[in-house]
Amino acid sequence: MSDKRNEVLEVLNDLLRMEDVLACMLAKKGLDGIVPKTMKVKNVNLWSLISRTTSTIFDLIDKFYDYGLDRLYFELGEYTVVIATIDRTFSLVVVIPSLANMGLLDVEIENSKRKIKDIIKRKEPAKPAPSA
Repeated sequence: MSDKRNEVLEVLNDLLRMEDVLACMLAKKGLDGIVPKTMKVKNVNLWSLISRTTSTIFDLIDKFYDYGLDRLYFELGEYTVVIATIDRTFSLVVVIPSLANMGLLDVEIENSKRKIKDIIKRKEPAKPAPSA
């Protein structure tokens, strides 16, 4: 999984290069997920709370997934948190300024989500058996 993890980190870091993306992570149900080392969010406590509580979001995703749930948005003062569901187990979490222009951001979040989905779904090549 480390190759896939590194590829996902690369996608997340690319997303972070956008001016209005303040923080992002790949959240995994029941686990911490994958979080880049850098972020631009000023309120570190808020980001810490978001990353610690993402597992509770999956309860909501489970309830609405079969109805086509694609994204959840919620505003926390000056920040908007976008949760883009990948499947029942993974979601892309992105923090942006509340006043950000969503047009380009929506496209970039969707592109990142698709890239991550492709990485997750890709089969790992079989490792050769050790020779005796």
